[in-house]
Amino acid sequence: MNADARIGGMRPIEMENEWLRVTILPEVGAKIYDLVWKRTGRNFLWHNPRIAPQPYPIESIFDNYWCGGWDDCFPTCDACELRGEHYPGLGELRSLRWEVESAESHGEDSVARLSAFGPISPVRAEKRVLLAGNAPVLRIQYEITNLGVLPLDFIWDTHPALQPAGEMIFRIPARTGIVGEASTPTVGTPGQHYHWPSLEANENVVDMSCVQGSDAGTYCGHYVTDLQEGWYAVEDRLTGEGFLLQFPLDVCHYLWLWLTYGGYRGHHHVIVEPWTSYPVNLAKAISQQTSRSLNPGETFSVEVRATVYSSPETWHEALKRVSW
Repeated sequence: MNADARIGGMRPIEMENEWLRVTILPEVGAKIYDLVWKRTGRNFLWHNPRIAPQPYPIESIFDNYWCGGWDDCFPTCDACELRGEHYPGLGELRSLRWEVESAESHGEDSVARLSAFGPISPVRAEKRVLLAGNAPVLRIQYEITNLGVLPLDFIWDTHPALQPAGEMIFRIPARTGIVGEASTPTVGTPGQHYHWPSLEANENVVDMSCVQGSDAGTYCGHYVTDLQEGWYAVEDRLTGEGFLLQFPLDVCHYLWLWLTYGGYRGHHHVIVEPWTSYPVNLAKAISQQTSRSLNPGETFSVEVRATVYSSPETWHEALKRVSW
């Protein structure tokens, strides 16, 4: 940890090995702000060019303060009303200042442990970020414990916003896509099911695995289901560089793709999120009986693993590196 580093007046946690440089912002939801591939200096995480990292109130609209990076969602993604409570977009933990329990080396690895209490839900959240010393591997472990006396309903995901570049494609081993939101018919009709990645739209077949440019002027949110394996990659075909995330398929059954191609606030980014539940609105997930529940004293645990690769290495080798 570099004690002299500052981002937006805040003290980050910085981790680095031979391949990757990682920055965590404990004061903004313990988000991962940078994931830099040192060979080329490429930051795989998108930064909002108009909003600097800053603390903000829990009641605030997330997008009005969102600086980019890699966030996490609990207990909802979409803002919703439930049992007399209002849950903000991306949940209640994304703007909190998390406590840094430790930030130190364990052998060759760099490890940071952070924690926070839920201001709405009676929970204690823990996040452990480990950057391997001997490989370009980032492991992130989450635990959420119900401190209350009643069962607690929730949905959970992790939310890396990736910076498009070159000719990027999604490698997702799945069978079905479902259109959740679409700004224009060129990216589907809400409720439409299709065989991933071939979407019939406006009498054309759109390959949803191909990232579009900012000049497309559209945005959409699609679910990807019938996952065959618990991983995905986002790869630049021009350079052979890619980001690969592995997640436990028995915990996260769905992906939510939030794809912004210039049509929402002028942004250009892609977010591929492993979700425990469908849809990404807690109140609706409860009504459709896809939400999860924590009994008093029970803990939800999940680990995801990320890596970066570049040609001549392929996603096959990268996947082996992070496989359980």
